[in-house]
Amino acid sequence: MDQQTFQRAIVLLSGEHSLSILRSLRDANWHLSSEVARSLEIHITTASKFLQRFAELGLVERRQHDSRTFEYRLRSPHLRFDVDLMDDTAPLREVIDFYVAYFHALFERIRHFGAPAIQTEMEHRLTTDHQELRKAVFEQMVDGTGGSLDYLRELVAEVHRDLWSVCAQGLGADTAKGVFQAALRDAMGVYPDLAIRCGLTRPLES
Repeated sequence: MDQQTFQRAIVLLSGEHSLSILRSLRDANWHLSSEVARSLEIHITTASKFLQRFAELGLVERRQHDSRTFEYRLRSPHLRFDVDLMDDTAPLREVIDFYVAYFHALFERIRHFGAPAIQTEMEHRLTTDHQELRKAVFEQMVDGTGGSLDYLRELVAEVHRDLWSVCAQGLGADTAKGVFQAALRDAMGVYPDLAIRCGLTRPLES
């Protein structure tokens, strides 16, 4: 388990009702959040929130019950955490800062290049067509639940491919490559150690 996931688990387990919710699953059977809420006399929203986050951390299993609900069961009655203290991965908020710096530099260079139509289309793609990335960034910034570094890299890679196609079609591949590489150098100038240590440039390679 990486250090960030461990921190999230500790914060979650310190919350009110968290241990009682886990104990309610000790029988190793599948339970709906409504069943858990009823047995503990807590609100169903509270039970659902905890169970969903336990599932995201891998502490409980989750499967579809019907089109609207999930059911959960405890993976093991014993919770053990194997934390890799040698893992030097940066917090996701710092990673997000790097990608924000990169996209900011990219759009600044497109703006200075004098290609308003390309800039408008790229902005449209980024703000309209990639809601999943915006959701992940928003959730990470608000409550630290935006997912893993690998997940964020996948989302960024998808956005990057989309923006690259727009820019390459409008400017030509060679010119677009120069613009994208310059923007990457700008971002790495701000976060050099972070970019290299966490492999953040991988999804930005055209």
